[in-house]
Amino acid sequence: MFIFFKFNKEKRLGFKKLTEADLGLSTSHQTHIGLYEGVFTFLQNSDVVKSGILIYNDYCEVLDCSFDRIQNPDGSFRSPKIKIGSDSNNSIVAKIREFAKVSPKSKWYLIWSGLESEELTFWLIRSDSEDYNVIREVLPYENRVYGEEDSYYDKAIEILTQKINNVSISVQKGIEVASQIGDKSKLFKKVDIERAEAMFRSVGKRGEELIAEYLEKQKQANNIQSFDWLNKSMESGAPYDFIIDNKNYVDVKSTLYDFNQYIYFSNQEISFASKKDVDYCVFRVYGMKEENDIWLKKCYQCNPYISTMNSNITNFMNEVNVQKAMLQSLKLGILPENCFNDIQSAIKLG
Repeated sequence: MFIFFKFNKEKRLGFKKLTEADLGLSTSHQTHIGLYEGVFTFLQNSDVVKSGILIYNDYCEVLDCSFDRIQNPDGSFRSPKIKIGSDSNNSIVAKIREFAKVSPKSKWYLIWSGLESEELTFWLIRSDSEDYNVIREVLPYENRVYGEEDSYYDKAIEILTQKINNVSISVQKGIEVASQIGDKSKLFKKVDIERAEAMFRSVGKRGEELIAEYLEKQKQANNIQSFDWLNKSMESGAPYDFIIDNKNYVDVKSTLYDFNQYIYFSNQEISFASKKDVDYCVFRVYGMKEENDIWLKKCYQCNPYISTMNSNITNFMNEVNVQKAMLQSLKLGILPENCFNDIQSAIKLG
C-alpha cells in the first residue's frame, strides 16, 4: 500500500469513550471535547493549533480543531482539548456532534495522534461499526493513552496508518495539486507540501521511464520508427518530453491518482500546444500509487481548447501590463475530458 501519511515519532495515541457532553447530547453547554495528557507532546504547552484531520468511516477532511490547553495561575498547563471554535460549522467538534446526532443511542469513541508533519489527527469510531471491531482487538482498554511501551501500540498504529491513507485520497489529491501550483494553503502543512513536491518530481520521472519502456516496445514491434527522450539525462526545459518519428511531440503528465486528476500546464506548454502546425499530445500516466496497476491514456486534439485558453491568457496579461503590473508565472489546471477531443482507451503499463 502506498503510504503518504505517517505517524509522529512520539509514538503516543489517546483512546477515549466520548461522553454525552462531548457529543453535545446532554443538557450542558460544553463547547469542547477533552483529551488526555501525554499525546501531542511535540507541541509546546502554550501552542494553539487551528486545524486537524478528522476521519470517520470513509469521511476524511481537514477542519478547524482549535486545540489548546488551560494555563494555571502558577504557569503550568492542563486539560488539553479541542473546541468548536469560531467557525462552528466547520470544526472537528461540530462535525463529530453532527455524526453523533444521526445515531444518538450508539457509543462513540475517539482516537487521536500526531502525524509526522505534526498534523493533529482524530479518528471517530461508532460502536456498531467494523472499525470498532477491528480497533477493539488491539486496544482492549478505553479512556487511556497508549505508547510504544504497550504491546498493543504497534498494531494499533498500523491500523490507524492504513485507515488514514485509505480514506484520505481527496486530501492527498488536494496536496498534490497544491504542490504543483505553489499554493501555500493554510489547510496543508508545509512538510506535507514539500513531501508532495518531492513525490511529484519522482512520479514525473518514473512516468517518463515507463513511457520510454512503452515506446521501446512500440519501436521493436515496428509501430513507430524512432523516439527521442529529451529528459533522459537531465531536464531539457522543453515544453514536451518525447518526440516520436521526428514529428509527434509528447508531454507526459503523471499522477499517483486517477485519470481525471487535474493536468497542469505551464505558460511555455500552453504556448507550444496552441500552435497550429504542431502535432502535440499528452500521455497521461495514472494510478501510480500501486506499481502493478499503472495505466496510460493517450490524449489528442487539444489545440482548439488550448488555443482558446492561450488567447484568453494573452488578453489577460495584456490587461495586466496596461495596469502597469506584472504577472510572473501562471499554471493552468485542466480536466482531461474538457481539453482533449480524442482520449484513447487505457493501456496497462504496470
